[in-house]
Amino acid sequence: MNGLAVSAGTITRLRTIAEEEGTTPQELAERAIRRFLRYETRRKMQRETDVFRAMHAELRGRYPDQFVAIYRGRLIDHDADQLTLFRRVDERYPNVPVLIKQVLLESEEVYTFRSPRIEDEL
Repeated sequence: MNGLAVSAGTITRLRTIAEEEGTTPQELAERAIRRFLRYETRRKMQRETDVFRAMHAELRGRYPDQFVAIYRGRLIDHDADQLTLFRRVDERYPNVPVLIKQVLLESEEVYTFRSPRIEDEL
C-alpha cells in the first residue's frame, strides 16, 4: 500500500504541528499511525483474552496444559508445544495478533511478589 489519501485540512494541521515541533508532517503521521496500530493490537488481544476466559472451563476439559490459539473470538488451533503452535499460527495468520495461551487450572496466572521493604513496614 503506497500513498495514503489524506484530506487537505489534515495535511494543513499536520504541517502546522510539525513546524511547531521541529519535525516533518510525515514523521508525525508515522508516529500517529504506529500509536494507532499498537492500540488496535492491544484492543484485539484484550478481546481474545476475554474469549479465552469465557471458554476456559471448556478448554480445560478438552486441552488441559496445552497451548491454544484464539483469533477473532474462536479457537483456531492447539498444541502441547508452544513453539510448534506459534510457528503454525504465524504461517497461517502472518502479521495479525493471535492470542496463544496455555490452558492451566485457573484462567489467570497468579504471581506473588515479596518485598522486604513492604513487609518491614507492616
